Amino acid sequence: MLELPELILLTLLYILLLSAVLYLLQQDVKQQGFSFHLLFSLVYLSVFYLGFPLSMGLMYGFHISLPPFAVLCQTLLTATGFYLLYYWLYQGKFYPRLLPVKLEKNTPHFSAKVTMWILLAISLGAMGIFYGLNGLLLFKLTAYNQIFSAQVSAVALKRFFYFCLPALLIFYFIQPSKGRWWQFLCLGVAFGVFSYLVIGGTRANLALAVALFVLIGIAQGYLSWRVFGGFALLGVFAMFLLAMWRYGLAFNDEQTLFRFLHLTRDTFSPWENLATILNTKNIEYQGLMPIIRDFYVYIPKALWAERPDLVLNTANYFTWEIKHYYAGLAISPTLIGSFYIMGGYPMILMGAIGSALVVKGFDGLYRWAKGHESAVLKAYCFSHIFTLTVLVREGFDAFVSRFVFLTIGWGVAYGLAKGIVKWKKLSFEK
Repeated sequence: MLELPELILLTLLYILLLSAVLYLLQQDVKQQGFSFHLLFSLVYLSVFYLGFPLSMGLMYGFHISLPPFAVLCQTLLTATGFYLLYYWLYQGKFYPRLLPVKLEKNTPHFSAKVTMWILLAISLGAMGIFYGLNGLLLFKLTAYNQIFSAQVSAVALKRFFYFCLPALLIFYFIQPSKGRWWQFLCLGVAFGVFSYLVIGGTRANLALAVALFVLIGIAQGYLSWRVFGGFALLGVFAMFLLAMWRYGLAFNDEQTLFRFLHLTRDTFSPWENLATILNTKNIEYQGLMPIIRDFYVYIPKALWAERPDLVLNTANYFTWEIKHYYAGLAISPTLIGSFYIMGGYPMILMGAIGSALVVKGFDGLYRWAKGHESAVLKAYCFSHIFTLTVLVREGFDAFVSRFVFLTIGWGVAYGLAKGIVKWKKLSFEK
């Protein structure tokens, strides 16, 4: 447990560093409103700063041990240094300008609608097959980590469930209005609840449906930032309740407060994981191999019979080699932690550059999509809000594989849609 002078110094350092990040964030909100840079910053703020008071509450209220004082200071300084470097690189003027490309002023609604239906068919088809094979896992499994066990069939299909939300995004952006915005919420929540029941407690799709609803509201001017704050607080409590249900935990006095602090920290702000990584000696740096290995899960056994069942990406390296936890779940190393596992502080510096390029690219594409009034491109950008969240919380290797998978899914759906439109046009001309 920290001594009182250490607690005071650490808290002052936390307040100083948090104030610097919040000041930059406030300036961005005033200058440009919604952007993917702002979204990245909010998620970053949650992952690396929200957990500090929760960790202090767990330490002094429930005697939960923390890494040493010096390591906690190092963690806060590393997180802030990474963000300041990222921020400077993002704001820099040394990026190549996007060349103007001829694009139809308005992606034909028929093409967009066909893309929407293809994405929806992929999602609901995968969910239907998974449900037919496994039923409602929430009521069949006794522990959450059983989701990854051999008793669950066709686990790979879960990766296709998410395409329902991109389909709903196209539905909204084809004809943006408050009415469609609310319809997006209703349909998205219904999808999220059903996937929660089918998968057996995975909250991501439900949380993303609500998050996309709120972020669309901010981007379109339907919601104020004050209302956004209210939604964020409600989201914290909702995710806590879902976690309690998922793990079959009961509400009982002191333990309820402990579980709230513990589950909220682990869900929204796993900053202690970075501290644990920085406090670990003799880490065997993995280089760029975790990025390549993370693609292994997408390769069917039929194509690669010797494919390893356990993939050593940065999350699994942290879980197995550092935490020595083997219950089947991977523990998030965070963005900075994943870079450190790949190559220490030099890789963290390279990671700040890569993160700035990724976020700058999303913002450039989104501005381009708005300029051309393209429903499909705007929906594509918003669908990657999930992958940006994965980037900050899970790490760069997890982000790359999900980005590529989602982009290929989009490309296939849009390519098929354009082919159908072309075939229909030729048939009509005949």
